[in-house]
Amino acid sequence: MENVSYIVFICFALPFVLGIPIVRRQTRQVLLFTFIGMCCCLFISEINGLLNRVIDQDIYYMTTNITPMTEELIKALPILIFALFISSERQELLTIAFMTGLGFALMENSTILVETIVMKGSVDILWALIRTLGAGLLHSLCTTAVGVGISFIRDQKKIFLCGSFALLSWAIVYHSVYNSLIQSDYKYLGAALPMLTYLIVIAVLLIVYRKKLKIRDKENTQ
Repeated sequence: MENVSYIVFICFALPFVLGIPIVRRQTRQVLLFTFIGMCCCLFISEINGLLNRVIDQDIYYMTTNITPMTEELIKALPILIFALFISSERQELLTIAFMTGLGFALMENSTILVETIVMKGSVDILWALIRTLGAGLLHSLCTTAVGVGISFIRDQKKIFLCGSFALLSWAIVYHSVYNSLIQSDYKYLGAALPMLTYLIVIAVLLIVYRKKLKIRDKENTQ
């Protein structure tokens, strides 16, 4: 089947555009950056295809050495632009970064789902769980780390460039480790890695939230 990614994009991404003018500002931001994530996925799929033809290596080499760099770079660009020109508020960056990664994952998983069904005829629940809790969370976690990190270094001119490079490098290495594990004998460990990371992130957010509540309660009682 030709142009699978474009068919998926029309079916899944364009409805987000139709909803953007209707919903409230905060929801509009969520829809917009989900759509941007889908656009990033569509764009980078063409770039990766071109690089694959130029480099002429097997799929393992490409997914562990090339695609982590190209995908994390293109996903980070909208977040960086938002932080530099619109807002560097941490919660906003966390939200738009997560939704950018989520949009990317939604587009990627939908395309792979269609291609797999065409090639194999069907997929099972385990396949869906691995794609969702593995690659799906992976993209969101990587972009979230970059977004939250940028909120700390946005106004630190001396470390902004090297800090941004470090954040992007972390995302690339994490992505590459996941791709290496998921194609090895330890694929279930690879599939569990994003979920374990996600649970740690949730635990940290809950701790921070509780600390803020305690501080607020103390201020109210004074």
